[in-house]
Amino acid sequence: MFFHLPKGHLNFVERWPLMNPNDVIFLICTYLIFILKIGPALMERRERFQMKGFLIFYNSVKIINSTLLAYKFLAYIIDKGLFPRKCDYDDRTLYVIAVFYWKYMATKILDLFDTVFFVLRKKPSQITFLHVYHHIFMVIISWLSLKYDPSDHWAFMALGNCTVHAIMYTYYAMSAMGPAYAKYLWWKKYLTLMQLLQFLMIILHIAIQTYTSPCPVSKVFYWVGVTNLVLFMWLFTNFYQKNYVLKRVSTVCTRQTID
Repeated sequence: MFFHLPKGHLNFVERWPLMNPNDVIFLICTYLIFILKIGPALMERRERFQMKGFLIFYNSVKIINSTLLAYKFLAYIIDKGLFPRKCDYDDRTLYVIAVFYWKYMATKILDLFDTVFFVLRKKPSQITFLHVYHHIFMVIISWLSLKYDPSDHWAFMALGNCTVHAIMYTYYAMSAMGPAYAKYLWWKKYLTLMQLLQFLMIILHIAIQTYTSPCPVSKVFYWVGVTNLVLFMWLFTNFYQKNYVLKRVSTVCTRQTID
């Protein structure tokens, strides 16, 4: 069996907002059409939007939300264990973890606005394949996890992701405050390293869970998850090398030439 569906989960998850596949398809299509076509066309002859106050507020909300979700997933893991202990869940446990996953999925949908703000601020260099693919995949995989596998399987992944995002949006909030705070943002490159560490830890967790848990991850989710995590590691490694390693080497070479 490809999916280990907890007994009775469809009784309530199916009725929740955004759980109709048409809703997710509509959101993703609208997102892509706006950031790739409509948004750039609307902004072509306009001055970029000044969004300092709004971005500080937006990123502050994301920090609080990510921190609260990380705390809830951590509390769940401390209570239930790092790996699933059984395949069948009582109604209360199933409901609690499903609610956590729905909130997590909603957060991933909210993350799509990051790209919209890049368009409105006329920062096309930020809209990379890595950025867009990462955002879309996280919406899809969180939706699929909630719909087909609302279990302990993804609690650790959600904990790691929410923790990294709380730190990441702290950086974004400070960056939005203006040049005066630039001297406090020396740790920017470490965000990518934290992402890479997160991916590695999740891969190890999924692998251990698959081969030791009495209720392993389904084959579909295992291969989709591991394949995309490896792809993320490759894309983020390339990003790190391009933006930090190669630039540093280029700067050193330039200084040596001048000297």
